[in-house]
Amino acid sequence: MLFLLNDCVLMISGGKELLERTGFPMNFVAHASASDAVVAMQSAIYENPNLWNENPDKAAALCWLLNAKTQANSAMFLPIAPKIKSPNQVAYKLGKTDLTTLGALLSLQKQGRLNNQIINDSVWKKVA
Repeated sequence: MLFLLNDCVLMISGGKELLERTGFPMNFVAHASASDAVVAMQSAIYENPNLWNENPDKAAALCWLLNAKTQANSAMFLPIAPKIKSPNQVAYKLGKTDLTTLGALLSLQKQGRLNNQIINDSVWKKVA
């Protein structure tokens, strides 16, 4: 599965095994709602604003959970200020992006040519 998280396209495989490997309690996963998945990602971004680069397995696990609970395959999670004091100060937007677009973004990422302008034009302007 491909998932766009902020400015990075993640290739996610493993599903629940990935969640187990990264330490997510299966009881939480089984009973989590869409809002629980969002709060989990907000908390992770609050703790590590560069999560997808510094802990890609955890980022992938949270993206898998978001997809499982919301059907989104693209998400933007950004702190609303330079020094936030709680996870609820991490704003978010979820979207459903077609696989062709995600594949094209992944190709650009591998070439080192993916940037925020391309992401905004390809994904977020279409979601708005």
